[in-house]
Amino acid sequence: MTNYEPNIDEWIYLIKGNHIEHCREQELALDNNIIPVLERPDVYVDADRIQKGLSLQKYFPYQLLAWEKYQFAIIAGVFLQQPGMEDDIYFHEIRDIIGRGAGKNGFIDFLAFYFISPYHGVKGYNVDLIANGEDQAATSITDVGDLIRNADPRYEKQLNANFKAYGEKVVGKKMNAAFRLNTTSTKNKDSKRTGCVIYDEKHQYMDTRNMNTLHSGLGKMKWYREITITTDGHIRGGVLDDEKGQNEVILREYNPDNRTFVNWFRIEKEEEWKDIDKIVKANPSLVDPSFSPLRQCIKDEIVKMPFTPDYYPEFLAKRCNFPISDPQMAVAEWADILECTKEPAFELKTGMSCVGGVDYTKTNDFCGCVLTFRKGRDIVNMHHTFICKKSKDLPHIHAPIDKWVEQGVCTIVGDVEISPDIPVQWFAEQRLKYNILMIGIDNYRYTWLNKAFKKIGFDAYDKDDKRIYLVRPSDIVKASPVINSAFLQHSISGWDRMMCWYTNNSKKILDNKGNISYGKIDPKLRKTDGFMAWVASMCCIDFLPEINDFPSIDLNVATF
Repeated sequence: MTNYEPNIDEWIYLIKGNHIEHCREQELALDNNIIPVLERPDVYVDADRIQKGLSLQKYFPYQLLAWEKYQFAIIAGVFLQQPGMEDDIYFHEIRDIIGRGAGKNGFIDFLAFYFISPYHGVKGYNVDLIANGEDQAATSITDVGDLIRNADPRYEKQLNANFKAYGEKVVGKKMNAAFRLNTTSTKNKDSKRTGCVIYDEKHQYMDTRNMNTLHSGLGKMKWYREITITTDGHIRGGVLDDEKGQNEVILREYNPDNRTFVNWFRIEKEEEWKDIDKIVKANPSLVDPSFSPLRQCIKDEIVKMPFTPDYYPEFLAKRCNFPISDPQMAVAEWADILECTKEPAFELKTGMSCVGGVDYTKTNDFCGCVLTFRKGRDIVNMHHTFICKKSKDLPHIHAPIDKWVEQGVCTIVGDVEISPDIPVQWFAEQRLKYNILMIGIDNYRYTWLNKAFKKIGFDAYDKDDKRIYLVRPSDIVKASPVINSAFLQHSISGWDRMMCWYTNNSKKILDNKGNISYGKIDPKLRKTDGFMAWVASMCCIDFLPEINDFPSIDLNVATF
């Protein structure tokens, strides 16, 4: 039995009493993230504030569900006593991962409405909603605006006295606070005087630059908050994946210094997707009678799954918060890709033999360069990418490019295109240390590079020079089993995170004979240049000795 606050008590009863299907993360959250906090002598629950906040439900066309009221109570009503200072909210960051259809946008609407209302009581407490696209971000702004514009006649006077709806924001007039629109591409996020940032569908975020800008604006306002409400998704290595790793640590054991609340809903085994009652673990709203249409929709999707296998990965990721790779599409499982980032299996010594690969599809886009070394079954890679500053795709790519530049794994070329001399010079510099036996390059792209390669003694059109390998589709078909085995056997090492990003952007392509080649998941923004450069090098790997001796070679070669 508990007596913290009715809405908190109800959720503890539902989970600890096994009255609702739930995942292990829900129990861990109570045991290590919530109850120890509520038991602290310097923490209290402001039940009156919670009840006043929840009274705002009368303005909405729906009532909050048990998980939403519990979460609201934790967000709005749990306070830390600070002797000699004003009491502070306990949880400054909230991370909510919940299945598609649970009503997360409705919960965002209610939270934002409360934060700019007199019941929250903080003047100038602006709420910024950030999403990947304007339509996505505008959904909640529009919903709350419509609440004001089309008010129930019973509450029209009260709402108009306290709120004003504009095109891209809703203003709490008495608090001089706004609920306003942002997207991940919005510029000029500085000096926003933000009280709360709400991230919608964070699973799509690769880049933290705009998030960091908004985060750095917090702390000027009391009771500042960062709130994530998202489903899981297919993008691996992004912001949400990093946070999920942190969430596991937070839930593992109580940390008295932790001020982040994690509320994670998901199925626990892949086979649970077949059972609508198990999917409740990912979407607790399904137990409410008002969600019976969604429940029936999901049951229909389950029945049709044998006939719509392409939808299966989407269903697992979004409905069940249990992302998997599409076995027909993924180059490798994400866990196997991450294994490639382990420390190199052997030291790369001067004179060691290697093969190279380069992908140079467009001169005004990305160019990937790779060296591949082998010792027995172990493969070690070096990678570098050149990026044209004028690339039209660059502003729309949500990846930490600046971070990778700082780490030295890529270079921004400040010109209208990447001169062929630039990637070739990289190989020339590496050849000063390593014995590059061969370089693989797409058969259709080599003409752009041949003149530059000839300057350092590589010539595809010289019949006596066997150091350039023109990679054909049939070569990739032959290399694909080797590539697949290398991932499964975890024999690859030395990768950087940009190579992981490239690989996760790639997909297998099967022809009608079952032969495998590789392509882009998204033809425009999913860059694959580094991965395809590596594939080109793997087409040459049989030219490498398995026992890498160090022949006496002349490493003094021409450079530009």
